[in-house]
Amino acid sequence: MFKCANGGEAAARALIDLGVDTVFTLTGGHLNHIHQILEKSPVRIVTTRHEQAATFMGDAYARMTGKTGVVMLTAGPGFTNCISPLQQAATNCTPLLLIAGASGIDCRDKMDLQDARQVDIARPIVKEAYVCTQVDRVAEYVEMAYRQARTGRPGPVFLELPCDILGKAMPNGQCRWFKTSNASAPVDIDGVEKVLDLLLKAERPIVVVGSGGGYAKAGDALKDFAERAGVPVFTCNMGRGLISDLHPLSFGLAGPHRPLTAEKAYKETDLAIILGNRISLNHYFGGAYNRDAVLVQVDICPEEMGRNRAISYPIVSDVRAFLEYAVRRLDERGLSGKIGERFASWLEVLRAEKVRCLEAMMPNMTSNDIPIHPQRLVYEVDQFMNRDDDVVLADGGDTLTWVHVGRTVRSPYRILDHGQFWCIGGGLPDTIAAKIVYPDSRVALVTGDGSFGFNFMEITTAIQQGLKFVVVVANDQSWGMIRHSQQLRLGHALDSVTWLGQVPYHKLVEAAGGKGFFVDKPEDIRPALEAAFAADTVACVNVMINSEVISPASIALGQLGAYKITD
Repeated sequence: MFKCANGGEAAARALIDLGVDTVFTLTGGHLNHIHQILEKSPVRIVTTRHEQAATFMGDAYARMTGKTGVVMLTAGPGFTNCISPLQQAATNCTPLLLIAGASGIDCRDKMDLQDARQVDIARPIVKEAYVCTQVDRVAEYVEMAYRQARTGRPGPVFLELPCDILGKAMPNGQCRWFKTSNASAPVDIDGVEKVLDLLLKAERPIVVVGSGGGYAKAGDALKDFAERAGVPVFTCNMGRGLISDLHPLSFGLAGPHRPLTAEKAYKETDLAIILGNRISLNHYFGGAYNRDAVLVQVDICPEEMGRNRAISYPIVSDVRAFLEYAVRRLDERGLSGKIGERFASWLEVLRAEKVRCLEAMMPNMTSNDIPIHPQRLVYEVDQFMNRDDDVVLADGGDTLTWVHVGRTVRSPYRILDHGQFWCIGGGLPDTIAAKIVYPDSRVALVTGDGSFGFNFMEITTAIQQGLKFVVVVANDQSWGMIRHSQQLRLGHALDSVTWLGQVPYHKLVEAAGGKGFFVDKPEDIRPALEAAFAADTVACVNVMINSEVISPASIALGQLGAYKITD
């Protein structure tokens, strides 16, 4: 039990007691009883210009911290504005608590203002959807929803708190309060032994690590396992940076649809150990892997096993717990440092391929062409953002592809991917969340011009919050990925629906209170980045890039049929 005056205070006190330090919100009358308590608390309130942006921020905050992100929105249109990033959070397995106000219980089905069947809308998307109808259980529901977001496979949880419940006096001034810690993550002991036995027989193994490794905080265990077993590692999504791209056993992005080492590795491997990574479009629905390879899949969620491809050895386990036990057993079995000797020639093959891919991309990365090649822009950003704690985020279609192909990731949780939902427009909200999470790090967003427009007014949110970061606009004056898909499929672009034209984004940012820089020559990119970070505020570098250059992802999508698995 704890003392509180009403349901709104109970909700706020519960969030504070759970250790929530940041809440992303766009307020409304339904939330007043919560906000009046939080504004006097240590909790940081980030109020946005659109509910979509608030939800993107909560998603990004959760993925970069590993904590549960908390978003609070008002009823009706306030809630429905969050649907796209809510689905992204579900697809990305983000631990997110979304609290929405609602019409009072006594006004249901009376055509009250902003009334909507919010729970019914949310339920198909989220892990759990709750509505609290008893004031003395408000704190209990907040804790239950918060805990559910992190239980097992993480995901968003929706909690509806009707306004009359929030305003209702607490009986006897006492609120029920329970707090339960999540159970420890499991490890499949027999599965570890089987994987070690498979490594003793393999000649061309690979390890592919996704968001399950990121949520499990498996970085140290992954590095120890890779070094003891001598196996090459590929990372994607929240797995990026768990082992630095500069580590000799790391071969960067696990994207066989990109011009990187992964394509050859997937085709030639005889043992793929997939850790916390779902087999999806990014794996050509399983077709990217060698048809004769043994596939091991380690995931905390049993129903993920065998999606799109038969798995030889499915192992239900937390990724970090699995790797930590594997390291222990490598030592106990006397295999550490020895088992990898059999993979020496395979590693040389992959290193040669890594060099070949880099050499193939270098002409574009160093191109002096005008308009600027997008790969040159990303190369300049990557060279400039060269500190271990630098954060580089991306938004867009082709633009995001170029960033993930060209970014050297040195540390975990400092790059984000749209994930399989590929919901553009979240780049600027993500960047605001990143600067809140990493206040002492340099933070840059590389975004397509179309994507930048979705939540542009969050520039004012950043300035209001006193944040300082740089937005680099890869300006091809169009919806680039759609335009290019039309060129590939139709033979020409449909300008009537894809052409945006010249927009002075740098001047728009200046009008909002930041700094702006315009770049149309490749040699001016680096000086503009230096000036933008020196501006000590939100700054925009508007870079004119070649609108005709098609990204590897767009090309791969057009070739997808060649990788289908057939009986």
